[in-house]
Amino acid sequence: MIRETLNKIFSSKAFYIVFSLLVSIAIWMYVEITENQTVQHEVTGVQVVRDNEDLLADRSLLVSYMDPPTVTLRFECPRSVAAKLTRDSLSVTIDLANTINRGSTLLPYNISYPEGIDAVSANPVSRSVNRIQLYIDRQTPKQVRVIAPYNGGVEEGYISDPPEFSPRDITVSGPAELVTEVDRAFVLIPRENLATSYKDDLSFVLLDVDGNEISEETLDQLILSDEFIHVEVPVRATKEIALWVELLYGSGATEQNTNVSIEPQKITIAGDPEDLRDYNSITLGTKDCTSFIYSDTDTYQIVLPNIFTNISGETEASVFTEVLGLDIKYITVLSPSIHVTNGPEEAEIRTQSVDVRIRGKQEDLDRITEANIRVVANLAELNPGTHRVSARVYIDGIDAEVGTIGNYYVVVYIPRE
Repeated sequence: MIRETLNKIFSSKAFYIVFSLLVSIAIWMYVEITENQTVQHEVTGVQVVRDNEDLLADRSLLVSYMDPPTVTLRFECPRSVAAKLTRDSLSVTIDLANTINRGSTLLPYNISYPEGIDAVSANPVSRSVNRIQLYIDRQTPKQVRVIAPYNGGVEEGYISDPPEFSPRDITVSGPAELVTEVDRAFVLIPRENLATSYKDDLSFVLLDVDGNEISEETLDQLILSDEFIHVEVPVRATKEIALWVELLYGSGATEQNTNVSIEPQKITIAGDPEDLRDYNSITLGTKDCTSFIYSDTDTYQIVLPNIFTNISGETEASVFTEVLGLDIKYITVLSPSIHVTNGPEEAEIRTQSVDVRIRGKQEDLDRITEANIRVVANLAELNPGTHRVSARVYIDGIDAEVGTIGNYYVVVYIPRE
């Protein structure tokens, strides 16, 4: 009977409701008692933060020594508060705003709590130290040069120019005895076999005069004007370019019987790959094949567009031009065959004869006589007086690849009206 009664009670819905309510109340009471229980809570390694340190720099001062860098704090607070007090959520702050002199000093600090917690709820009861010891030193600046070599090489067919970087110098400030250790700033360019120009902002290391890296302990006491160096390594494509001269044919000289020899034949230039793609030759200039008899040697300046660089180094080219298979005939043209044009009728030709050189194949030259030659001077725009005038030589009645060599002049007199 009793067992049946108990089974009815324990299996009833009302029992489960009452039982659940009692368990919930018990758990709530346990949590309340536990969470609100006051405990001793110690936090070690709480970082010391220096406030208004920029004001020290304005006064040419700095903190060269601080002891201790961290503190230990002990709190007497509810367990729920203690759980939020950690070395990451806490910090202690010293104020440097009123520090104006060089030397040792002791400064009090304030505890900074995480959000939602204050000194009352945290209830700090002890500290490992009550003040932070500092040594304030004079800030000594020094300019050191930046070195940024590139030794990584380039791919075949490319060339790198010396690295460009800025700033070229950085300022290192700190205690005089530490600043004097620093000789230069070294930038390592972490690239190899470049085929395009490289740009980046890179960190650097400080080296002493012997090339040893400045220690971390010393670095912690130095102030640097820059954190990164902007580095550019210009990389350009290279290409061999042929040199050539534009020939002006005439007087028997044609493409078939004229040879040109250029030294050097090619030079190597560097530039942007897109610009180099269709740039295959350099025209040194023109050569008039009627200005010499059989051969001539000239020196030309090698001139490149500004977008390219001549990395071979040659600035001049020697050009030898030669006409083959032709002969020269000399004919003296007398005054009856010397004429003027575009001048007054009163103009007088003072030149009595002109020695003409004619080049061509021998069989064609044999057909030419003085009767075929006319020398004509153009007097257009000449003022009265005596003038030496350029003249043109005409060869009439000969259908062949022949022509005169050199320049010709006549002297004329134009009277005043």
